[in-house]
Amino acid sequence: MVDFDGALEYLGAFGKYQKLIYCLTCVLAMPVSFHMLAMTFLDAKVAFHCAVPEIRHAEPGTENYSCALNYSIPWEQDQETRVWKLSDCRRYSVRNTSLATAECPFDAINETALGYFDGENTSSCNHGYWYDRSQYHSSIFTEFDLVCDSNELNQFAQSMFMVGVLLGAVGSGQLSDMMGRKKTLFIGIFLQLISGVAVAFSPNYAFFVVFRALVGVSTSTVFLPAFVIGTELVASSMRTWAATLIEIFFAVGFMLLALIAYLIRDWRTLQLAISLPNAAFLFTYPLIIESPRWLLSKGRDEEVAAIMRTAAKVNGVTLPDEVFTTKKVDIEKPADERTYTVIDLVRTPNMAKKSLLIFFNWLVITLVYYGLSLNTSNLGGDDYLNFFIGGAVEIPAYVSSIYVVDTFGRPKTHAGYMMIGAVGCIVCPFLTAPYLPEHLNPLSVTMAMIGKFGVTAGFNIIYLWTAELYPTMVRNMGVGASSMFARVGGIISPYVELSKSVWGPLPYIIFGALSFLAALAALLLPETLGAELPVTLEDGENFGNSNSTSAKENTQDKTDGSRINPAFSHDAPETGRMTKGALSDLRGPFETIHVTSL
Repeated sequence: MVDFDGALEYLGAFGKYQKLIYCLTCVLAMPVSFHMLAMTFLDAKVAFHCAVPEIRHAEPGTENYSCALNYSIPWEQDQETRVWKLSDCRRYSVRNTSLATAECPFDAINETALGYFDGENTSSCNHGYWYDRSQYHSSIFTEFDLVCDSNELNQFAQSMFMVGVLLGAVGSGQLSDMMGRKKTLFIGIFLQLISGVAVAFSPNYAFFVVFRALVGVSTSTVFLPAFVIGTELVASSMRTWAATLIEIFFAVGFMLLALIAYLIRDWRTLQLAISLPNAAFLFTYPLIIESPRWLLSKGRDEEVAAIMRTAAKVNGVTLPDEVFTTKKVDIEKPADERTYTVIDLVRTPNMAKKSLLIFFNWLVITLVYYGLSLNTSNLGGDDYLNFFIGGAVEIPAYVSSIYVVDTFGRPKTHAGYMMIGAVGCIVCPFLTAPYLPEHLNPLSVTMAMIGKFGVTAGFNIIYLWTAELYPTMVRNMGVGASSMFARVGGIISPYVELSKSVWGPLPYIIFGALSFLAALAALLLPETLGAELPVTLEDGENFGNSNSTSAKENTQDKTDGSRINPAFSHDAPETGRMTKGALSDLRGPFETIHVTSL
């Protein structure tokens, strides 16, 4: 019999040993961010037009080539920018003989406007496409011809990836509870290696989509057990910081992907580069420990005692004998044999209202987060620099949200960050061409990054806040259901980009409008800072209900005050016990499902 929480009084809330193990675990999870965001470069979109074999005698870039191209492809005027450009998906039916006698130079724009080519026959790109490979040497966009009639397939691959993330979140949670966090983590790493390499060798688009969906499954199978290992290694007072640390590693991986993609411009090679590190990670299996709390739940006290002795040695402390002979008995949760279902989240009016507001926030935040992260190339300027900044801005967002939320409370802070996100999204498309000169593109990028900052901070807050709002009896289920809506947001997000065919700024206006609505919805949720967390469904229904007496007044103190939520606070006093707060209560198949990713 061992008392792991009692041992943490001597080992430290987040001691050297815990930091070493958790940081190594975070490194193992870093490729998750690569795969979550890789479609920005794997599916990089470039300028294109119909291939015209009849002008192959002319060297690209020469005057003869440009002239022949004018006779071969119609010019079209962009309805928004009013700029003339070569048609993407149509060409003239021309012959070598007609091009050989063409007069150059030829004013294609004026002659097209005057109807010079009205009598010429046009056709689709029956000889394939020409792509501008000056920046991206290859991508699935160019290799699988995801253009013209196949354009919408670009969004399908990312949506199926997010379906895989959803399935992996459910499956890995159950697997993690059955066989342990460590084994599940390394199963995920192995699956990520195999499926990631398979993506690189996809012979066609259908195989690419299937293998990418398997990679999506693997990302959840890696990230969630890694997250749980870290949060279960530390004392309750440091659990919020531990939960945020892995997100900071995610952001570092975000930035690192920009560098890797800058150096590797071929999509297959890039996919191998972000997948093969998992082969080396498999050899770290002996260095990672199983979660002591999971071992205790399975009655494997001897293994926990061995971990505690190793931690004491590394941390330079001595553990008293009583922590090896005493086991804490959980008497904080009220006895209740009833089986709860997801219906209990919406069974009563106040719980239903809170659940709908929470679900909407999770959906919107994920939709906007991936919408901004995967579309940095639409902002103008350097794609790689924009992407790097998009990752860098997440770190101050995560860190600042921890401090601000404990100062101003949950509703105001969350709504404030989401308002910042809304303003950034709505303004950014109007700070670039055609609304402003192209050299002012940095203004647009800046506003987009401000929007990204707000939404990222909101993601960190909503996870914490959701766990506090739901009563203990259905807390795990509430966070799991919320995460399901987050995945739905991720599935929808790629398709929002299609709205730019109606009006260029429309995707960002949609992101901004939804962020604004999410902020208003957050203001309708109750404050949890310093409040006693609800335990029963009755507590949950009364909590924040202005038409009834507060939960604090109606609920008898079933514990010694440990239901108060400073367990989440970065400066909460260390008690040496696992406080019955929200994060410490997350167990079961949806355990700590979080954005991966965001």
